[in-house]
Amino acid sequence: MLKVSINRIYLLRSALFALLLLWPLLLFGRPAYMDDSAAYQNGGEQAVSFMLRKLHMAAPEARKMPAALGAGKEARPVAAPAAEGGKDTKVARSIPYSVLGYVLGGPGMTMAWLAVFQAATTALALVALFEGVAGPGWRPFVLMAGLCGFASPLAPIITFIMPDCYAPVMIGVMAILPFFWARFSGAMRLLLLGIATLGVSLHTSHPPIALGTALAITPLLVLLRRWGPTKLGQTLTILWTPALLGVALVMLSGLIGFGKASISPKHYPLALARAVDNGPARWYLEEECKNPRRYAICEVYGTRIPLTVQEMLWSKDSLIVRATPRQLDRVRAEERTIIIETTKRYPLQQLYLVAHDVPEQLIVFRLNYFRYDSEIVRNAAGDIILRTPPGEARQSALYAGLEAVNDAMVALGLLALLWMWRGMSSAQRSVIVIMLTGLLANAAVCAIFSGVAPRYQARVVWLIPWLALAIGWARYRASHITEQGVIR
Repeated sequence: MLKVSINRIYLLRSALFALLLLWPLLLFGRPAYMDDSAAYQNGGEQAVSFMLRKLHMAAPEARKMPAALGAGKEARPVAAPAAEGGKDTKVARSIPYSVLGYVLGGPGMTMAWLAVFQAATTALALVALFEGVAGPGWRPFVLMAGLCGFASPLAPIITFIMPDCYAPVMIGVMAILPFFWARFSGAMRLLLLGIATLGVSLHTSHPPIALGTALAITPLLVLLRRWGPTKLGQTLTILWTPALLGVALVMLSGLIGFGKASISPKHYPLALARAVDNGPARWYLEEECKNPRRYAICEVYGTRIPLTVQEMLWSKDSLIVRATPRQLDRVRAEERTIIIETTKRYPLQQLYLVAHDVPEQLIVFRLNYFRYDSEIVRNAAGDIILRTPPGEARQSALYAGLEAVNDAMVALGLLALLWMWRGMSSAQRSVIVIMLTGLLANAAVCAIFSGVAPRYQARVVWLIPWLALAIGWARYRASHITEQGVIR
């Protein structure tokens, strides 16, 4: 079989696929947003300004953008007023994605160029990975493009200004590249590893998903090394490379931006807020904070611990508003300790929450979270925020239909993988195991550290029918190939 390489046909297919994935942008006239979308742009502007000041260059001029006037609900504050980069920054999201959000923030402040970038990079990866498993040809490419474009949530996710589209790419590279390494040219291997590494760095949930997947799979590969399709050392090296390089990129960005190398620099203490919202951590802190110096959060709230994530992180009386930068750094440093001590004190309650939330997240992947009626604006304080009309967003009939089709495709994909399992090669079976492990890691990380939400599993679940199609076409190709190498 010819190696998958960067050539004219590959680039043409990738370009066509990327254009196909942008249909929601053409249909709605703008990307879909959530509050964090504007926050990334705001953080990117601050990061670029901070770097230019460090280089003794002029800060970039603020882009002209619509004023936050008229009716509508302004988003929660995206950062503390003093959050300009450096050690005194209170909170920050992914620095790499924030910089991308600012650099690719046009036209105007729509961030549509970022959606185009997401479509292009995702297409480059998926076209190559699919061809590596299924083999070359326009017919399998058309089937794959049709599945992803019109029978999965990938297109809406691509045009949603969040780094969600990179989670499946990251999992796909970690699952396929170790076992189909020989099918890719040297340049293509570097491209896929580069996109996966970037994907790991773009959201705080991605490093633990990548590391968790690699950690879970490594012992299995060691135990089954005699039956493995490739050499164990090579397989483990390729498996771990995106995760380790992505973590290194995150730590480097934290070192440059905040003077501290961390896997999640200046992150929102969301895991702590979720544990408080669930109950046990709040009970623990209400007891421990009778000593106001026990934890930094005790200095801020005393024994009157907030009840919900919304109250702790996003309200006008939130931890982000009330705490000093140093207190927030201490809260982040003590976050893991509080959760561990809470688990020791309330083990059954914590176990119940995990046993309930992770399976629920695994099967919750609705498409009811896309909003196209919001607008990115600059408020009176100069911060970039999202202006959203009052009321809850309603799921469009189009997306309701797409959701039903996606559900059917996932079910059919699972059945197809089960039906083909006995006739699969060891490499194909290995890919399925890693892909399913990645889906489970995605559900576990998101449910435990953030909470059950439809978008978390929707971003990756379509990998099931996508992989079933790739393996199915590979089997069809093997059974219909002629002596001349042409498919009948």
